[in-house]
Amino acid sequence: MGLAGILQHVLQAVELRKTQRNFLAVILGIFLAVPGRLNALNLSRYASCSDRTIRRWLHRDDEGAVPWWSLQMAAVTTAMQSGLISPLCILAIDASFHRKSGKKTANLGSFWNGCATRVERGIEHSCCALIEVQHRQIFPIHARQTRTDPQAPGRMEQITDQLEEVLLNLRAHPQIELAAIVADGDYANISVVETVTGHGFPLVSKLPRNANLKSLYAGEHVKRRGRKKTFDGKVDFHDLRRFELVCETPTQRLLTQVVWGCHWKREQRVVVIQQLNPTGTVTGYAVLFSTAVTMPAHEVVALYQSRFEIELVFRDEKQFLGSQDVQVRSQQGIEAHWNMVMLALNLARLEALQTAGGGQGLVFSLEDMKRRAYNALLAQVILSNLGLEARFEELGSLPSRPLDFGLKAA
Repeated sequence: MGLAGILQHVLQAVELRKTQRNFLAVILGIFLAVPGRLNALNLSRYASCSDRTIRRWLHRDDEGAVPWWSLQMAAVTTAMQSGLISPLCILAIDASFHRKSGKKTANLGSFWNGCATRVERGIEHSCCALIEVQHRQIFPIHARQTRTDPQAPGRMEQITDQLEEVLLNLRAHPQIELAAIVADGDYANISVVETVTGHGFPLVSKLPRNANLKSLYAGEHVKRRGRKKTFDGKVDFHDLRRFELVCETPTQRLLTQVVWGCHWKREQRVVVIQQLNPTGTVTGYAVLFSTAVTMPAHEVVALYQSRFEIELVFRDEKQFLGSQDVQVRSQQGIEAHWNMVMLALNLARLEALQTAGGGQGLVFSLEDMKRRAYNALLAQVILSNLGLEARFEELGSLPSRPLDFGLKAA
């Protein structure tokens, strides 16, 4: 089908106005092929519309605004209906720091920049993404900017509001089998736990080493007056004799136990991953947890490791799709730019899945896809100027493979 065919199929799956359809077909049709900065001005040099038109569409918040959520979900459901990914997914949430110059941009503030390992001034992108469990194919579906204005709620309250909105909207897509919500240790908060479990899903995340946990009492109760004994001391991660050994390798040991979380007032499955040196001495450890106490330890570890795919989304968006090139100031415009970037990434992944026939063994290289898209755009321009546009389809079957010129994985 190709990228153009996939784009048309996704646009037809959503109820759009003619103006919306034309704008998305023009912008997304050349988005991957544009070299340099992916802002409104540079996009207008390759698209048949002005930079003012692009900015106007990004700022729209009326009934004619682009329904980004419906488009993102159309890309996901297209992949499922085509059999390219399985319906079993997890929902990952994470935030990414974006540099932003200027003084008038909405919600400028001081945020943690993981690349620089320090707090810097800029804006923050909070993203929710669906990750297919079988082959770890990821589709970002929701973007929101962290607010910093005086009337804004706290950061964790904004996160729970975003999760609430996404989980409610996912109910309209019963074909998606959501296994769990996965997040890093920053989201191990009581408000996040209550929001996720309130929707009937388990939360898989990471605990700090000083987490206040108590062991559950499993012995015989003494015959005496009063309440039966419930707890059996505080959990000490340096003394895990009460934990069950799941498996052990020369470099790693996995232990698990169901404990009581004092702060959350609920039972939870805790998994301790110990790192071992050649002599068998513990050199470090990490503590994962799941609110589903019946979840096996191996599944907790596998689901948490799948969360790392969202970091690759942030990398691709920043390095190749210009998520930091936004040249608008309002929150509406910034979030629309991020959604446009996410939709372009989802369409590119759909094309890669279709070419590979599924997610098994897929090596997703967005840099190569951008190079090939640019080669195709340049070839179309040259052939059209020569009156040979009808022969463009022949380029894909030539032994010299001109469209693959400059590809690293060619």
